[in-house]
Amino acid sequence: MPRPSFPTPGPLLRQELPWLLAEVVLLVILFNANAPELWFWLVVLLVLLGYRLERWWSSRPPG
Repeated sequence: MPRPSFPTPGPLLRQELPWLLAEVVLLVILFNANAPELWFWLVVLLVLLGYRLERWWSSRPPG
């Protein structure tokens, strides 16, 4: 019986995977943070997401 072949992740997924992992780690830290740390990690997450949004917006094809 042949093994099912799964599609290999494309270059875009390989490029985005470290960012996605960093965002998940930040969310886990955010959920476990104390009150003083909470604002710091929330700002870090928002800056990271804002940077990613700006990179995505600037890499869109024209038109």
